Amino acid sequence: MLTRKSVTSVMLFVVLATALAACGPKGPTSVDVTLTEYTIEMSKISVPAGQLKFNITNTGSIVHELVLEPAGAVDSPLEANGTVAEVEDIEPGATVTLEWTIDTPGEYQLTCHLPGHYENGMVLPFTVTAK
Repeated sequence: MLTRKSVTSVMLFVVLATALAACGPKGPTSVDVTLTEYTIEMSKISVPAGQLKFNITNTGSIVHELVLEPAGAVDSPLEANGTVAEVEDIEPGATVTLEWTIDTPGEYQLTCHLPGHYENGMVLPFTVTAK
C-alpha cells in the first residue's frame, strides 16, 4: 500500500523529470524549402540561431541547386571546417537535406546559381534571430 509520503515523492519525481527533460538539447529547426522555375519558397523566413535542417524539394522540371550565403553575396556559400553550405544538382522531383549551424544572427539568403537562375529571381532572403 502506498503511503501519502510515497505518493508525494513519486509526484515530485515526475514533475522534476519532466522539467529537466524540457531543458535538454533541442533538435535542429526544420525548414521546408521548395524550388521551382524560377522561385525559392521557405516555410519560415525567420529562424532562431543554431542548428537548421533545410528539407529541400525540387518541384520544378529542371535541375536546381541550393546555396546558403550571407545576404547580398553572389555565389559565396557559408563555409565551416572545409565544408560549403550548398547542395548541387537537385533533380526534378528530388528531396534532399542540408543541415547547417548558423550561430550569428543576421540576414542570409538561399539562392540557385546555375546559369540564368539567380538572374531570373532564384534568391530568397531570410533572417536568423538570436536564440
